[in-house]
Amino acid sequence: MTCLEVDPLLGASFDNELDLRTALAIEQHLSSCDSCTAQFKRLEWLREEIVAAGPDWSAGADLKVLRASIQRPNKTSWMPALAAVAAALLVGMFLPSALTRGGNGMERQLVDSHVRSLMANHLVDVPSSDRHTVKPWFQGKLGFSPSVPDLAADGFVLIGGRLDVVASRPAAAIVYKRQNHVINLWISETPAGIRQPELTDLDGYHVLRWRYGGMACWAVSDVNAAELREFKASYQSR
Repeated sequence: MTCLEVDPLLGASFDNELDLRTALAIEQHLSSCDSCTAQFKRLEWLREEIVAAGPDWSAGADLKVLRASIQRPNKTSWMPALAAVAAALLVGMFLPSALTRGGNGMERQLVDSHVRSLMANHLVDVPSSDRHTVKPWFQGKLGFSPSVPDLAADGFVLIGGRLDVVASRPAAAIVYKRQNHVINLWISETPAGIRQPELTDLDGYHVLRWRYGGMACWAVSDVNAAELREFKASYQSR
């Protein structure tokens, strides 16, 4: 794809609203285009600034302003308030994902990344079942050293690792298999405000997240919830 084709789709790509084929084409373009990558990063910065500002977009806050303005008999006095409510609604229409990324948006991103890793033939950058091969591969590529234990004795077979991004931060993706089920385990420096531990169900996948050794961990798979918790316990015990 060219820059002219990618530019109008960046917003939809940022909100995960594109079909898989188009999303992958844009990801490939961004990997080699500094200009479009810079525009995408500006969207990330905008999201972070809005979330950090903590605006109150609840209906109650908007209606409170509107009710106060309606009580005034002077027509000109309620027009600015009504305009403010309309502006708030417009911002809510154009930036819904920016205000929800901290909640379901994170699970959505992780599940989408899990599915893409299965369909785009890019499950691992370093294919190996040897932890002494996978762990050293990350050296110099991240600002931390991820733990890569051998869990084969517990029924979780290491198949490799890759570099990824979670919540705009570099992350290590360690990949295991439970029979025919793939488990993606993302490890990253802990973002502010992460909740722990928590299990979420989304589109037939489970997202389990926790903190370990000062890092944030997210495991995503279509194995049942009990097995995913077993995976977490096995990983932490090793």
